[in-house]
Amino acid sequence: MKNAAVRILMISLACVPFIILSFLSSSPSGTRSVMWEPGERSPFIQSPLPSERVSLIHDSDRGIFVTVENEPVYFSVFPPSNDFTSVDVRMDFDPHDAFAVELGGMTNLAAYAFDFRALSNSVLEHLSWNALLNADTTSTLFVFAKDDVKATVEDFVLHQPSRGAVVTYRATLPGTYRESSYVPLGHEQTFTMSLRGSHEYVTYIKNEPFHLELDYQDINRTFGADEGFVRVYDEHGTIMLDRAFTDDGNISEDQYASLHTIALDGAAWPEGVYRVVLSGTSDVMWRVLTTSQRYMAFKNRLYIGDDVGYLDSDRKTSFVTNSKSIAFETFHAESAHHITLGTSMIDIPKSHEVIRSTISDTGIVAGVTDAGDVKMTGEGKFAPSAQAFFDPDPRPLTTQTNLNDASIRYVYADVAPKMFHDSGWRTAGATFDLATLATEAGAYKFALSLPGFATDAQTIDVHRLTMTFHKAPMSLFAAMKLELRRWRTAIHEML
Repeated sequence: MKNAAVRILMISLACVPFIILSFLSSSPSGTRSVMWEPGERSPFIQSPLPSERVSLIHDSDRGIFVTVENEPVYFSVFPPSNDFTSVDVRMDFDPHDAFAVELGGMTNLAAYAFDFRALSNSVLEHLSWNALLNADTTSTLFVFAKDDVKATVEDFVLHQPSRGAVVTYRATLPGTYRESSYVPLGHEQTFTMSLRGSHEYVTYIKNEPFHLELDYQDINRTFGADEGFVRVYDEHGTIMLDRAFTDDGNISEDQYASLHTIALDGAAWPEGVYRVVLSGTSDVMWRVLTTSQRYMAFKNRLYIGDDVGYLDSDRKTSFVTNSKSIAFETFHAESAHHITLGTSMIDIPKSHEVIRSTISDTGIVAGVTDAGDVKMTGEGKFAPSAQAFFDPDPRPLTTQTNLNDASIRYVYADVAPKMFHDSGWRTAGATFDLATLATEAGAYKFALSLPGFATDAQTIDVHRLTMTFHKAPMSLFAAMKLELRRWRTAIHEML
């Protein structure tokens, strides 16, 4: 008995340094900061990737930094522990004359979707319009008025002009969109087009039933289960319908495709804009979409998949869009493309190369792809027909936006304020709720994007990344008690 007590005492004394270190690493204060600087290795923050998009620079005056030469770049972050609830991401950087620098946290691994926040925007920083004051000094929301309007951001929100007079940047204009002349369609319409992976569209409902029927395929070209869901939200973010679907039982990559149908129905819903999310992996092809709603306008993205295994030959796909800056990409070597869009002809000569195009045509423009397997990403909406198109959102601020347009009177923006360190580097950041972020292999993934890269061809320099994690603080006594209990259990297990 005496020997056992001595052994426990000796082990306990030997473990004291580890207990202290464990206590400190548990962050009883509720905060823990980790940092990465170029040229250094961090156990928490990985260097930006892919490496061919960044260059390490040693400068005698500015120190060591990386130059981002193409976008996007990604970095993974391992939290010090799994009990943190939010993280402040701060970046020390030099945007030079880049149109915008944006930081995003990944929210959906299957869709590879990110929640982007603006760190800088050169257009707004040099805009000579009147900047309306914000009563909340911690807010990053700004209103820029072309006219000398003596008002606050709060006044602007309460007494909004027409949405056609407002341009937004990384901000959702409060309030609701209403279409006074809207009349329900009154019958079903069917769109036969192959859409690959996750998509999201908006529609409008006015005291009418909701119906959506989807024929989709699990094409089994990549290994793993292909699960997803179809979810409908109202304009307040409330889930109206939610239907999950499971894998077809084949998780191999044998390219054996299976066809399925999913249908959603709702009673007469009140007037408003509704958002429909089609979530699925890259092995999910939405082949036929039947709806009783008049509108089906996809947000920012249209990924037209191929028809291999579904039709005898790849077909042309028609669409319309109001996007003026579009990135095109195909993913198979044999899938060279020609896309007609308004008066423009866009060529995609080879796979895995992003082709960016500026559309000079005004208004809504009709387009057609000569085959499938082409992803289009733009700042506006895409629809399968002109009759199905509508856009309830204000125009976004892009490199193509003409702020001299007489109809544009305001910019409503969410962007970090311009701040500098003593060293001359700019610092900006954003806070993310960790519950809203997805993880991959135990790490959170962030993206650094330069939305205007295609047109201004500017680089940015990154000097430092700092991640400050937050959770509820613990008292010294409670933290020590928790650590001692954990170590006592470990010691007894060793014995």
